[in-house]
Amino acid sequence: MQTFSSSTPISAPPEIVWEVMTDHQLYSRWSPSSRVDLEVEGSPHRNGVGAVRAFRTGPVSTREEVTAFEPPRRMAYRLLNAPLPIRNYRSEMVLVGSEDRASCDLHWDSWFEVVIPLTGGILRQLMASAVAKFAAGIAEEAQSRAQSA
Repeated sequence: MQTFSSSTPISAPPEIVWEVMTDHQLYSRWSPSSRVDLEVEGSPHRNGVGAVRAFRTGPVSTREEVTAFEPPRRMAYRLLNAPLPIRNYRSEMVLVGSEDRASCDLHWDSWFEVVIPLTGGILRQLMASAVAKFAAGIAEEAQSRAQSA
């Protein structure tokens, strides 16, 4: 089992960060994906549990399913398919607010299994880099919204 974690400080209230991190349509702004589509709506919120999101980059599509949705604190998901030799990829995103609720930290923990022996290190680095870009995009968008409010 391969694991990696990140923690991103965000100068925005957890409620604003939650809106950004759970809105699938925003992800194309800061990811290599040209389109992010909601293939299946979740419950009770459209981006909630059971939602299936497809990240499309050219002819390649990566699909993920939301497995936990606890506003405004925790969301988890699993990959349904990946263009990499991995399986059983899971992630959990948790927001920890400051005492004054003016800022928060986004903790992002991920786990996966490798399909090809001895590729764990490089795949972990690749996946951690992608998560870091997503977290930075979430932070930038949330901070921008907080400053505008």
